Amino acid sequence: MASSETPHRGKSRAAQKGPPMSPLEKRAVSGLSFIYVARMLGLFMLMPVLALDNDQLRYSTPLLLGLAIGIYGLAQAALQFPFGVASDRFGRKRVLVFGILIFVLGSLLGAVTHNIWGIILARLLQGAGAVSSVLLATAGDLTGEQHRTKAMAAIGGSIAIAYVLGMALGPVFYGVWGLTGVFLVAAALGVLALFPLWKVIPPIPHNHQQRMGSWRDALRMFKHPPVLTASIGIFILQMVLGASFVVLSPELVNAMHIPDAAVWEVYLPVMLLSVAGMLYPVIYAERHKQHGQMLVFSGLAIAAGALIMGLLAGRFWPVAIGAVIFFVGYNIASAILPSMMSRSTKPEQRGAASGVYSLMQFLGIFVGGVVGGWGLGMAGEKGVFYILAVVGLLLALQSWNGKRVALLLKPDYSQKL
Repeated sequence: MASSETPHRGKSRAAQKGPPMSPLEKRAVSGLSFIYVARMLGLFMLMPVLALDNDQLRYSTPLLLGLAIGIYGLAQAALQFPFGVASDRFGRKRVLVFGILIFVLGSLLGAVTHNIWGIILARLLQGAGAVSSVLLATAGDLTGEQHRTKAMAAIGGSIAIAYVLGMALGPVFYGVWGLTGVFLVAAALGVLALFPLWKVIPPIPHNHQQRMGSWRDALRMFKHPPVLTASIGIFILQMVLGASFVVLSPELVNAMHIPDAAVWEVYLPVMLLSVAGMLYPVIYAERHKQHGQMLVFSGLAIAAGALIMGLLAGRFWPVAIGAVIFFVGYNIASAILPSMMSRSTKPEQRGAASGVYSLMQFLGIFVGGVVGGWGLGMAGEKGVFYILAVVGLLLALQSWNGKRVALLLKPDYSQKL
């Protein structure tokens, strides 16, 4: 019995593996990943340092600080879906260029303003360059079905790289040039993100440019169960991220007894350890199809890390360990959710589906920033950490429903709709 099953399994695995990516597919994935890294690095670098400059910004209050941190997420949320649908109709590259230029404009505005309202407007413009959904749709256009999950995983990995680099490099640039310098670096990264569109990414076939038949077809993605489930998960996860940056950098500075400019010395090892800690759970989830269980674990890790930092605030090792646990949980979920999302839609739904997912992703950041700022004003830093613990538990509870999570793991699910 065993001997008769072995060859069948071997053939099945070989068939699933298929041919390697073509040179054009590799160019597409590398170019799109670079755009993701450049653009998201410009956004992530600002997250840990905005709170450090709070005392130098005129008219600033805790609530307005939270708004400045999270406002780009509101703009992203509002425009991801329209950008995704527009790219279905007018072409991916045109919409990408337009969005990146808006991001550069916002970064330049942030470099020349010195009050909280100017920073809020700058962050709003940065977020208005809402091209994440277009990038995901372009990746789908330029890769074959057998390589799409690998392409999405590579792009998801590039976002993780941008996140780690942003957490580490933002405080470094802040220490040298201040907040103005961080905004200028973000603008330069935006300009660099334009070059792969001409030099690296292959032309997109015309028949891939107009897939969604109508706005009514596009709006159906809001009711598509796998898209809805993944979108709720990413909303909760990014809400955690947005709220954390209201208090995390100041708490690390206080607990480690270091100047603001040296906060990168803490962020870098915390980020590296958290990335190392997320590798095994993510690999385990992929190998054993335990994505739902790992998402539950990630929510519990976020809650545990936040609770440790809240209960033991001001103490060196507890805060450091709590931060590592917190970001291990965040990184696990941020790696699993996009991978699951990439398996759930038909090709002609890609721009709209990516728009829904990205909308909820950035709306979560906005809500998290505002909630974090409100919590800081009402209950102080410890109160915000307790809020983060509750939100982490919400992610675990949302992921507990195995039937909804299982929908995302069926490669043929979208074909039944």
